[in-house]
Amino acid sequence: MTKRTLAFWFAFLCWGGAYVAARYLLTSEKNGVALSPLLLAALRFSIASLFFLFPLWRALKQRHVTLRALLVMALLGQLAFSLYYWLQYIGIQETDASISAVLGIGLIPIFTALLARITGKERWGWLFLMCLILGFLGVALVGFQKPPALHPGFFLGVLCLVVNTFLFALYTHLSKQWMQEDIPPVVMTAGTMISGAIGLLFLSLLHPSDWRVIIYLSKVQWAAILFLAVGCSALAYFAYNAALSQMDASRVTIYFYFEPVISIVLAIVLLGEQLTWQTVVGAVAISGAVIVAHAIGRQMHSNR
Repeated sequence: MTKRTLAFWFAFLCWGGAYVAARYLLTSEKNGVALSPLLLAALRFSIASLFFLFPLWRALKQRHVTLRALLVMALLGQLAFSLYYWLQYIGIQETDASISAVLGIGLIPIFTALLARITGKERWGWLFLMCLILGFLGVALVGFQKPPALHPGFFLGVLCLVVNTFLFALYTHLSKQWMQEDIPPVVMTAGTMISGAIGLLFLSLLHPSDWRVIIYLSKVQWAAILFLAVGCSALAYFAYNAALSQMDASRVTIYFYFEPVISIVLAIVLLGEQLTWQTVVGAVAISGAVIVAHAIGRQMHSNR
């Protein structure tokens, strides 16, 4: 297994657990205290950004980053962090784990592949398209194990998740393009995440009353926040960008189909949920889609 393969497997394992942690922090049934979507996003990326202050400062000091690159990363940070996670956490809060998994994850490979195809950056045939469809069906089978609970904010949550998914696909497409223009993965991660954290902090300060709940958070909740900040943000995003800089975007993002399976397994282990036949069949479908897509990608790469 290559280093880049290990890198994005690490990222997807972390992100699979992120939905469980975020759901725990956004709901108050078991916690007694719930964070608002905006506050959770602001806390997560403010802490994560601290790990990237030195790499960005060093790149600026050594003049490895141009003014244009800074503006590019600032724009991308608002798309991929400020807007993306604000919408994602609203979607998680207003829907449920299954809808979040299907829309927030299942559409990412499809949107990414379509953007790559439309812009002419990648070419893929009907077999790769069938892999995308098979993977999405596997995600849907894993996610829809029970009917969603409809309420007034449900469709707003669905809309937020769809827009949020498109934003991540756009982030993947643009960050890959700009990393090919000699922006190193660590600098790209630093610039976009710090920019996104600033945007989230600014938005959260428009609702200062949300910050009052921080003093009531338990040790377990702080552990979940640190997991999101350090594991799912600082480390996972760097690993993802490092892998993305060396692979086609559509090949990388198809591994997102594994995230709902990871989330379900963690829910079984940590929350005592039951393993169902839908999870098993869905996981088999996802694995088949990823294996075939990976083989297609390797063949395309060897033919270049």
